[in-house]
Amino acid sequence: MQQEFVPYGEYEDIINLIGQWKILDMKALKELSNYKLKYRNLLHKVQKLERHGLIRGVLLGRKNKHVFLTQKGIKYTPYDTTFEISNENLTHDLIAARVLRDLLNYKGFKEGRMYHQITSDKLLPDAEIIGAKNGETYRMALEVELTQKSQDRVKEKFRLYGNGQGFSYALFITNKETLFNTYKRFLLEMKADVQDGVILLLDKSLSVTKFSYARAECFFMGKTMCFEDLF
Repeated sequence: MQQEFVPYGEYEDIINLIGQWKILDMKALKELSNYKLKYRNLLHKVQKLERHGLIRGVLLGRKNKHVFLTQKGIKYTPYDTTFEISNENLTHDLIAARVLRDLLNYKGFKEGRMYHQITSDKLLPDAEIIGAKNGETYRMALEVELTQKSQDRVKEKFRLYGNGQGFSYALFITNKETLFNTYKRFLLEMKADVQDGVILLLDKSLSVTKFSYARAECFFMGKTMCFEDLF
């Protein structure tokens, strides 16, 4: 019987990084590694973890490999106590991770967490980010919207975010102009205190590999503005 492999050193670091971010591409994993491994060395270690059933790898394009923890791998990290990513949610979770990592490069944001590390009674956003503006710190939920939800469902979520529920704001992000315009209409039908807590963002180029937030169109309190003017 094969002895179970227990991650240590660089292997443990890989497991913990994936546990923290839920899913990572190989480039991001290399950049985040605390051991500063060469790419080939990192790839060999990832492949070993795959062979032992602790992580799963998926290819997007010919060379764009992404990795996430299996249910077996999750038990080896304190950063994830949830479940293995399902095939249905793969693209959505990839984009959510991309959004959070890229936003953390912006000067106005200082820390963030993915959905599996957020504690909230009524809302479970895709991620959250801590920002600061004019000397004040705020907590903002991130919601990646790739498919349009029903009017009742969207308005209820707007209402919960507008009433606080632990977040100062909620940023709804999409790459579909029709969805963006529909959500604008929904939001404009809400009370002012709800509109004050919800921001919409449209980035038509948004994908698992790209988030051009600096060029995105934002909508807040009935006005369209650019990202930097808002944040």
